Amino acid sequence: MKSTLTHPLGRLLWLIILLTGPLTLSVKAQKNATKYREFPALGFEFKPLKDFSDVPVIDRLKAQGIVGQFEAERGPQVKFADGGRHEYKPSLKVYYQKPEGPTTGSDKQAKREVDERQSAEEFVLSLYGAALRGTEFEPEITEFKAAKKRVGERATMVGTLKTNVGDIEVSFDVFTYVLTHAKVIFVWDYPADEKTAKKWSKAIEKSMKTFQLMKKGATTTDVTSVNSDSSYEDLITYHRNEVAQTPGWRLVETPSKQYLIKTNSDKDKHIKEVVARLEASRKLYEEDFPPASPITSISVVRVCATESDFHTYGGTGGGVAGWFNPRSEELVLYFGDGGKDSTLSVMAHEGFHQYCHFLFGRAEAHRWFDEGHGDYYGAWKMKGRKLVPNDDMKGGLARIPEIKEMLRNGTIKPLSEHIRADHATWQNQGPSNVSCYAQSFSLIYYLREGSRGKVKRKYWDKSYAEIIPSYMAELNKGYQAVYEEVRKEGQEMLDRLNELDPDDVDPEAKQAAEDRLNKPWDYARGNKDEIWEAAMEASWGKIDEKEFEERWLAYVDDVL
Repeated sequence: MKSTLTHPLGRLLWLIILLTGPLTLSVKAQKNATKYREFPALGFEFKPLKDFSDVPVIDRLKAQGIVGQFEAERGPQVKFADGGRHEYKPSLKVYYQKPEGPTTGSDKQAKREVDERQSAEEFVLSLYGAALRGTEFEPEITEFKAAKKRVGERATMVGTLKTNVGDIEVSFDVFTYVLTHAKVIFVWDYPADEKTAKKWSKAIEKSMKTFQLMKKGATTTDVTSVNSDSSYEDLITYHRNEVAQTPGWRLVETPSKQYLIKTNSDKDKHIKEVVARLEASRKLYEEDFPPASPITSISVVRVCATESDFHTYGGTGGGVAGWFNPRSEELVLYFGDGGKDSTLSVMAHEGFHQYCHFLFGRAEAHRWFDEGHGDYYGAWKMKGRKLVPNDDMKGGLARIPEIKEMLRNGTIKPLSEHIRADHATWQNQGPSNVSCYAQSFSLIYYLREGSRGKVKRKYWDKSYAEIIPSYMAELNKGYQAVYEEVRKEGQEMLDRLNELDPDDVDPEAKQAAEDRLNKPWDYARGNKDEIWEAAMEASWGKIDEKEFEERWLAYVDDVL
């Protein structure tokens, strides 16, 4: 059999590819997926476009009613406002809206309630927010029929969208179906240039014609809401149901039952290494920072199989390798081109933030403390089932080369400014976007290794070993005192409300009182500066900072 290149038709095919370029997704996108994408908890399904990634929905979007999000694995190369040509990946978000409050009326009344909520235009504006450059839409609205003659509405509109690579004119193709007790909205976006938009519009129309209710209806679970302090059994039930909503995702338990891992990676060996590193890191954190009482909160870690899944899930751009969200209390990372070593280092870094979140009762510490420790533990390496110290992280995560260059160029921030900086000032101290991390890493490395007896006496004073313990003790003391005051205030509010006739109790006032009892940290942010100042005085205030700075910089110069 002749090879493709020697066969006449093969040579013709290669000539076409050379002249026109490879086929783009704008052509492939004409096909639907072969299987229906079910939304089992909501009772409907449709066939998305082929080669679209199905990504779980982050809490921020869930709060807006988004129940599904999809992104093209590859997109067409199109012209942006700056004149350059870049890839644009079309995407889809699925919105599910129920009537506000309990529905006590008829089906017709419930249908009218959801139908009268946000228009397609208002919804797109609220969904994309500031990313839409002052857009005033002029939507083209038509009737649209899906499977089994279900009639919906299609609204097409064009706006200027701000992206990571610049501004682009985008078509928003919005399909709305009003069910008996809910409204389902599909919001597609794709480039608005005439040639590309025409292809995508036809492809999306084919996908939307497959929308239908599932024959078996919605499936529900008894556990619909949890937090990290819920029972392990309730957390397992909730998170299993949550991953079941997105095909390809699964839940993995850990031996310690201190973590739950959500992942769409099929690389079991890598996931086992993630579990081993998490468990070893937790033991190390607890040895170095023993909690005053056992931490019973379960930590959730989401491991995305690809960088694209990671960025789609979190709405992040290049330069972000992992993050911990104190609001959702979830740690998110991915397996990238840097290999598993990079993933495990990022996980150890962000895992320290997650541990401290619970260690300090969901309070905040200075960046020199939490980011410095994150990088310090990120550098440790596995030896068997234990972590052992290591000088620095690998590749692009390494901090020592940066701090060395800063020392040579005289761009290290004065110690007093660096350790007292608020979050924004710390993040933007320069000269590069990793300088703040490098400086805090070198500080923590010096303090931790000195406390372990690994720093020579010419660079070290024994009083320095008390800086971190004293800082932590005062920080914890300050936050706990404020939490106690907030809880006391909440109980007094609740006692006053309990004296009233139940019909006279304002539900919002009762909820505010209960929140103070159950989530006092949400009401302690105004006291942060005062608590931070006391923690700094109890730790750094006990030493000669000028002498410390000289010894630390000499250590960086001579030893690191």
